[in-house]
Amino acid sequence: MQQQNYPPQSGKVKPIRRIFGLLFLIFLIGGGYLLIRSIINDTATYAQPDALFYNAGGHTIMATVVTHESGANSGFAYKGDGKYAEAFDLESGKRLWRIELDAKDNRNEDFGDAALLGQSAKYLFFWRNELYVIDKQTGDVAAQNNYFADVKDKMFKEQITSYRDDRIKFAYNDSLQTVLFKGNDGLLYTINGLTLKTGTISITDPDHYFKRNEGVNYDNLIAIAYDGKQSLTLLGDKENLILQANNTVEEVRRQTVEKSVRRFIYSHPSDKLTGDWRKISEAVYIYGGFLTDPRQTYHQPADSLTGNEAYKLLTQSYNTVNAPIRLNDGGLIIMHKVSMENTAAVLLTALLPDGKVKWQINTAYSEIDLLYRHPQGDKLVLMGRPAGKYTYPMQQVLILDLISGATYSYPIK
Repeated sequence: MQQQNYPPQSGKVKPIRRIFGLLFLIFLIGGGYLLIRSIINDTATYAQPDALFYNAGGHTIMATVVTHESGANSGFAYKGDGKYAEAFDLESGKRLWRIELDAKDNRNEDFGDAALLGQSAKYLFFWRNELYVIDKQTGDVAAQNNYFADVKDKMFKEQITSYRDDRIKFAYNDSLQTVLFKGNDGLLYTINGLTLKTGTISITDPDHYFKRNEGVNYDNLIAIAYDGKQSLTLLGDKENLILQANNTVEEVRRQTVEKSVRRFIYSHPSDKLTGDWRKISEAVYIYGGFLTDPRQTYHQPADSLTGNEAYKLLTQSYNTVNAPIRLNDGGLIIMHKVSMENTAAVLLTALLPDGKVKWQINTAYSEIDLLYRHPQGDKLVLMGRPAGKYTYPMQQVLILDLISGATYSYPIK
């Protein structure tokens, strides 16, 4: 058998193979790293708008449900998230206590969202598959379902998908100072907010107590007339023309559907039923409206606008439930947008009654989901969705000094 002689191999071949092998190894390592990153990098920590506030040791405390979410992105089925009851010192952001809400539902699964139902003078009442009664001062869990031995078998344990979920069979009523819950036997039960003693109650319209709070949509505000020598409001050019002419009801109703984007501040004499709307500033406010306090109810002053049908029809299509936030010097705060884009930032402008601007801040939020006025009245607490992106809301607390317009913030961790 004839031996075949092959030409000698070039010395460059092995180094080339080594290079390709090294590149392939780097590809594998990099791909594995990206794979791991894709599994674990979808993380977020955020609070809920159903937060509540109370005083402890001379400090204002914010209590809320905080979600610490981690897990896979959309390419993987699994995603884990932990729900916690947490309390923070409002000024510093220091967390005072944290309780994991890990009760299992009626399928023996640790799934579902959580809700903060309310607070008594002593306790906070959270819900996640079970009722959690938490001492406001210490953060200790004072009671869960098993604590209420005589009624625990009557308590629903259905998981929920949102703190606004109508399937929550529990509610806290401030006037009654009582937790109400619908039993699985059809009766309505009570838990005293201070003693935690249980009982039953007969109410004509029990469903009224279990309607979830829809929250305040601060994107749809319009200026509301306020009493004094003049009434102030924000109007678009077309709205102003309608009011000046006191036009027909049909035109007013058509304008309430085609809401003006660009608004100006107008004044109106409070003692004359006329169409004398006067622009007192040339500043433009996109989607502008007075910022309102969700804890204060608005009452239309008995001025000339009370009898102006066109104005009443116009304002009925906006938020006329809550009263505008008033500054110590009589000024008001206008909430408006940088631009018409959905994710544009919200601006807050402090305006004096003569139309002069006192201060203006950019909140860096595209939406405001929570607003709380400090009991001392000189600070405003805001939380919302970051501007310029679609992401989780309530990841940061913004505190605004209403006197100077100065702000500072801290993240929810």
